[in-house]
Amino acid sequence: MGKAEVKNYVPFVRVRMVRERELPYAMEEIDGPEKVAAFTRKFLAGADREYLLVLSMDNAGKLAAIEAVSIGTVNATLAEPREIFKHAVLANAAGIVMVHNHTSGRCVPSEEDMATTKRIEKAGKILGIPLMDHIIVGDGYFSFQTEGLLA
Repeated sequence: MGKAEVKNYVPFVRVRMVRERELPYAMEEIDGPEKVAAFTRKFLAGADREYLLVLSMDNAGKLAAIEAVSIGTVNATLAEPREIFKHAVLANAAGIVMVHNHTSGRCVPSEEDMATTKRIEKAGKILGIPLMDHIIVGDGYFSFQTEGLLA
C-alpha cells in the first residue's frame, strides 16, 4: 500500500493578547468600587450605548489590563463567560472586575444584570479567576460586592 492521501487539514493556532493602546490613569491603585467607577467613567463618558468592560487584576490586586468586551445597544450588551474570561486568561489575571454603564444614568441593576453576575461568578470559580466585583456606572455607581451580592 502507498501513502494515504491527506484530504483534511486542521488549523494549528497560537493565541496571544495584543496590546492596542494604553489608557493613562493617575491613581496608584484601583482598590475599591469608587476608584473603579472613577477610572472607567472617563472611558465611558458620553457613551450612547452600553459597554461591558473587564478589568483584569494581578496577584497584588493591581490593574493588569482592561478590555471592552462588548458594545451593545442603548439598554443591553452581551455578556458571555467565554468572551469575558478569554481576556482574563490571556492576561494571567488573578481576578476580574466587570463594569458596565447604564445610559439612563440609573445604577439600579436589572434582573438580567443580577442573573449575568451570578453566571459570571460561577464561571470564575470554575476557572480559578474570581469575579471580584461587578460595577454599574451611571450618574453614580452600584457595586455588587459592596451590596453583598457576591459570595
